[in-house]
Amino acid sequence: MMITRSRLVELFWILLAVGFLTVAGTLQPPLDEQSRIYEINPPQVAENHPAKMLLMMAPGGLRAPIVNYLWIRAEDLKQKGRHHEAMQLADIICKLQPGFVGVWNFHSWNMAYNISVMTHTPEERWLWVYNGVKLLRDEGIPQNRKGQKLYLQLAWLFHHKMGGYTDEMHMAYKRRWAFLMQRVLGAAPYETTDETIEAFRLIAEAPLDKDFRRQGKATIQKDQLAIVLSNEPVAIYADLLKAQGVEIGDGLLNTYNRYSHDLPVDVVRVYPPSLETEKDKTLSRLINSTEHAEARYKLLSFIRAQTLWNVYKMDPEWMLKLMEKYGPLDWRVVQSIGLYWSTYGVHVCEGRDLTNIDSLNTDRIVLFSLKALAWNGRLTYLENPEEPEWPRISWASDVRFIDSTHQEFILTGEANAKAQNRPFKYNEVQSGHVNFIIKSIQMLYASYRREEARELLEFLTDRYEMEGWPYDLDLDDLVIETLNKEGRPIPDRAYSQITSGLQTAFVQQARGNPRAHKESFAYARRVYNIYQKGAPTRLKLPDFRILVANSLANLLVRPAMMGINMSLIKRTELYSLADDRTQRMIYDVIAKTLREQCKSEGIDFGRAFPAPVGLEEYRRRQAAQ
Repeated sequence: MMITRSRLVELFWILLAVGFLTVAGTLQPPLDEQSRIYEINPPQVAENHPAKMLLMMAPGGLRAPIVNYLWIRAEDLKQKGRHHEAMQLADIICKLQPGFVGVWNFHSWNMAYNISVMTHTPEERWLWVYNGVKLLRDEGIPQNRKGQKLYLQLAWLFHHKMGGYTDEMHMAYKRRWAFLMQRVLGAAPYETTDETIEAFRLIAEAPLDKDFRRQGKATIQKDQLAIVLSNEPVAIYADLLKAQGVEIGDGLLNTYNRYSHDLPVDVVRVYPPSLETEKDKTLSRLINSTEHAEARYKLLSFIRAQTLWNVYKMDPEWMLKLMEKYGPLDWRVVQSIGLYWSTYGVHVCEGRDLTNIDSLNTDRIVLFSLKALAWNGRLTYLENPEEPEWPRISWASDVRFIDSTHQEFILTGEANAKAQNRPFKYNEVQSGHVNFIIKSIQMLYASYRREEARELLEFLTDRYEMEGWPYDLDLDDLVIETLNKEGRPIPDRAYSQITSGLQTAFVQQARGNPRAHKESFAYARRVYNIYQKGAPTRLKLPDFRILVANSLANLLVRPAMMGINMSLIKRTELYSLADDRTQRMIYDVIAKTLREQCKSEGIDFGRAFPAPVGLEEYRRRQAAQ
């Protein structure tokens, strides 16, 4: 039989294909070994994904064109607005190329930045941004433990996409994340830094098996729960809860958040817990029992640690280390989470601890996150009874992060200057550091921490050898001049300085320091006048008296939310020091909440916070307006 030329060509290509497949087969074992060493696509992950196992069996030569087609198809679907179909294809692509870090980063970015902005409601926008987070956190990183770029991408999603202001729905992300962490951890204790850290230590030290192969398999690790329940008082309390239908897990978290009188929960409430039924009353007594307090906190700490590790894939011990190094991080603030993932990635991928600062400084998200926490790290959170998952939140500056951020800048600058063989004052972060110090001086000055502000000014003239304007001014003039550098302060900075000054003024008044009260109040008014003089009409602030009244009302109603411990008795004294006009402006705002607080402490509200003279006439004028 004669063999035609075309037949010979076919046989040639068949033999060549067989040869390539044979070579691919010989290469697979060493590739699998490298995957094992670098923790890429570990076998235990594949075993739990039958669809992925089938896809991974396809020869590499076939897999490549399939993946290329899917990439093109996914982009086409995205452009046509068929988001869910695009997401399904992205999932298949990630399963076909699980060890390719770029695939996970591309598709997480696509969901968080590209697909999300094509939606039009806060719920939809949050869904896509958080899908991008979960793709990295729950799938990409578990299959690529040493893929440091995945950790950096995840940190960036929290710091920039959620924490920034470029997305018009950024508040939706901040609110939803705050809700998730409030449910798990409650509000950060409004005590000293050490007390805040010690409160979290109970969570970091709770029983937890951190074997990555177990992570996320269940919210509560049963063997670790057995360790907790080996303590007899804890076991007794757990049985009492079980008798009321409360399981050790989400059930206890939900019950605690509903009935507890503890400050981290109570401080965010608009209304006190409703006790309409006998079961409500029984659960309230059980959740607030002083007899079982120690057992309750052991169980809560355990559940919180388990939830952080198995649901949010966060290591409580590393979270504690960050708090010990940088300050009392509030994990409801998205920048705290950005700081966590950027440092944790270095820790996991390079085996470095926080003591090896040179390694951590390769990632500037650390500095970005710390600066953001200094400017806006103190979260005010109020529950929203109509839409519980969308709380009302706002921020204030937190001077507790100024020093740690400053020290991080110094270490970064010193490491950079040493590597470049140049003097410290010429390090690559010099510009950002100087700018940070100027803003910090303003913040410290507004908070009546003048000595700390002077120390930072001396650092500029000593270490950076800054000369001329504004460094040759005294502290008072430097603060005002730098605020007014561009003709007027920018709105958010002016507002921050004014409200910080007013808050400090009232706190100093309550502490019996008339000089500090007078100087802080005068500073707030001075910044206000400078800003208003140059601000266009659309950016002008409310009347100064309204700002004064709002600051006083916030302090009287919920001082803990502003990071201040002030007894109810002290607040009655502060109210009595306000003039009649200010009392009239705030009375109806503060009355409902303070009446409840007075009732719970056995204080006569009418005597503690008497209605001001002329209140009815004021109400009539307000109604008319």
